[in-house]
Amino acid sequence: MMKEYGGYLPIEFASGTPYYSGEHVVALNSGRYAIAYALKQLKWDVIYLPFYICATVEETIRKELPRIQIRYYHINQQFLPESVSLKEKEGILWVNYFGIQSDQIIQDMVQQYDSRILIDNTQSFFSTPQNNVCQVYSCRKFFGVSDGAYAVGGQICQQPVPVSTSSLYTSHLLQSYEYGTNYSYTLNKENEERLGSCGIQAMSSLTSAMLNVVDYEHVRQKRMENMKALHEVLAPVNEISLTEFRPALYYPFLYSSDTLRKELIQKKIYVPQLWSETAENLDSSTWEQYLSNCICPLPVDQRYDAEDMREIGRQVLTLIGKL
Repeated sequence: MMKEYGGYLPIEFASGTPYYSGEHVVALNSGRYAIAYALKQLKWDVIYLPFYICATVEETIRKELPRIQIRYYHINQQFLPESVSLKEKEGILWVNYFGIQSDQIIQDMVQQYDSRILIDNTQSFFSTPQNNVCQVYSCRKFFGVSDGAYAVGGQICQQPVPVSTSSLYTSHLLQSYEYGTNYSYTLNKENEERLGSCGIQAMSSLTSAMLNVVDYEHVRQKRMENMKALHEVLAPVNEISLTEFRPALYYPFLYSSDTLRKELIQKKIYVPQLWSETAENLDSSTWEQYLSNCICPLPVDQRYDAEDMREIGRQVLTLIGKL
């Protein structure tokens, strides 16, 4: 594009550096495409996916890598793989669910599967990259941007891909700043649909600039504090045991109720149902179907503080009749 001079002033961002950078880091448009990008470089013939995963991951792999064979595995109640034995040119995608796994557990997984593991850290932006293996991270899940992901480590290297543009798809972020996230929910869904079909692209320059102004340490600390505050309220009734607190995407609250999620949404506590397709898959385990139906991923992000967490906790306890 020819350089322009004069005219009105565009939006400005402070200079900064990406959270992840280096020779084995590639900035992409979305977590699902970061997974596909990594798989292209890993050159496995078979990839094992968990039954409990977003259907868009499988769809993206089938679209971007039609040659690769997909097999499936179950997870246990510690969210770890069950009975996966890998042969040559086979690999496993392991999801760091909700971002709650400790560095030690991640290291144990790497030791178990060596270089044949691809770690899905899209729910755990601040998990330390492991040497000699590939992992992917999502920016969009943790920060107010309309695209953005990283493929990091292992055999990751720069390959030419089209560059994403995102200026036309940020209006929901600007509107939500003034009117709240529910106001622009439809526009957010439109952006989600766009990402579903755009293919592998490099992170947009707008998103890159927006990420440069993020106070990452503030975000990390806030999420840690909010996890701890919410757990102090809900630990006695949560069926998931948390032994340490991570700057996670959500606080995973599991309780045997088919109605709690809808009741929380009515209270304007917006709780997603992750991967409802798992509950409908007859090949998934009872445990995986139970997670899909009953887990409530509660918000712990940097917009909130400890008092907000206590209020969310009180609302949950009231709805399940424990307060």
